[in-house]
Amino acid sequence: MSFTAEDIHEIEFDNAPFGRRGYSKTEVDAFVTRIAETLAGRDDLTAPEVHHVRFGRPLLGRRGYDEQQVDEFLDAVEAQLVASGGLGRAAAAVEVHEA
Repeated sequence: MSFTAEDIHEIEFDNAPFGRRGYSKTEVDAFVTRIAETLAGRDDLTAPEVHHVRFGRPLLGRRGYDEQQVDEFLDAVEAQLVASGGLGRAAAAVEVHEA
């Protein structure tokens, strides 16, 4: 599947299953915005950055996004960027942390 910037703005993830914290919603949402901006030509996110991104966990007692859904989406975005030549600069692990 090939995504457009508009498709990315429509992406929704389920909450993590009960008993799992999942990924921080704030961090995932910020990274998904960068993906949309990249597909619109306003950012330069690379496939290695998508591959190596790490998200924090929500506060105890809160549920974040379902990890499997987010990971599958990121795999598809990474494949699209590779196919379109969006390899860009080599990237080390990108850490995203809530302030």
